[in-house]
Amino acid sequence: MKETELAEFVIDWLSTQNWNIYQEVEFNHHGGIADICAERHGILWIIETKMAMSIEVLRQASKWPVHFRSIAIPKAINSYKRDYFVARDYYRVGVIEVSKDDIYEAGKPPLYLRHDKTAKRLLLQLTELHKTFAKAGSKGNGHLTPYKMTMMDIASTLRRHPGCTVDDLFKIHGPMHYANKSSFKGNILKCLEDFEKDWCRIDKTSKPYRLYIGEGDARD
Repeated sequence: MKETELAEFVIDWLSTQNWNIYQEVEFNHHGGIADICAERHGILWIIETKMAMSIEVLRQASKWPVHFRSIAIPKAINSYKRDYFVARDYYRVGVIEVSKDDIYEAGKPPLYLRHDKTAKRLLLQLTELHKTFAKAGSKGNGHLTPYKMTMMDIASTLRRHPGCTVDDLFKIHGPMHYANKSSFKGNILKCLEDFEKDWCRIDKTSKPYRLYIGEGDARD
């Protein structure tokens, strides 16, 4: 079983319980990528899908400031309940055992109420794109990053309002994934010029510079 297959079993299992599923989520200013984010009635549950249980995996899962944290691993022939007690009681992380025939919560995650405010802020960052942009358990850099979301939103704005300036973009979108207005204005033009020149055209004939979608851009 591959990690993406394991994740698919978990997602199907969660979906039958009416959880909304988001995959390979990178949150602003929190580091790491959550394999599966599940939301239901304002509760956020992050599940890390791994091919084996380890202390490092438990540490990784335990760092998420959300209501529930779990790891999902293949069902072991010989599993030890004491390991699940350590996961639950020390790391406050649940354990989900997965096989092709069954999914079993070997250790249920405790509710972490002190993370409620942070979890609610993270929930606001989840989008419809996170549901399908990348498969949970995927390796590489194909996931939807805050930077990618910023650039997609800017491209959409330039299609609707060609000739926008950086100030115009800030008025429309705010700082986006940047920390503040100063960071946004200090970085966005350089990023568009250096990394997004395949689709963004910058008119420098006068100041402030005007931004346009370049000819031949095929983005949706």
